[in-house]
Amino acid sequence: MSHPRTLSIAATIAASLLLATLASNPRAQPPNGTHAAVDREVRSLKAAYLRCDRAATERLLGMGEAANCSVIYEELLRVGFGGDFKRLLAWWHAERVAEARGERIATP
Repeated sequence: MSHPRTLSIAATIAASLLLATLASNPRAQPPNGTHAAVDREVRSLKAAYLRCDRAATERLLGMGEAANCSVIYEELLRVGFGGDFKRLLAWWHAERVAEARGERIATP
C-alpha cells in the first residue's frame, strides 16, 4: 500500500507534467475534462498547503515534511496562481482570517 504523501506527490508531478506540456505549446488544447482535473489538483494543493501551514505553526517540521511542504508550495504557486506570489499571499491571508473566525475554509 502506498503512503498518501507519496500518492499526493505523484499526482502533483503528473499534473505538473501535463501543464508544462500544455504551456510549451500555445496552440495545444487540454483534453476534455482536463480543466476539471486541474481544478481538483489546485484544490488538493491548497488543502495540502494549509495543512502544512497549520503544522508549521504548531511544531517544528521534520526535514522530509518540510521538503514536501516546499514542493507543495512551489506547485501551488506555479499551478494555482501562475507564479503570482501576491495572489497566493492574498488567498492565504483570506484563508487564515476565515479560519480564525471559525468559518469553513473554502479553497476555490
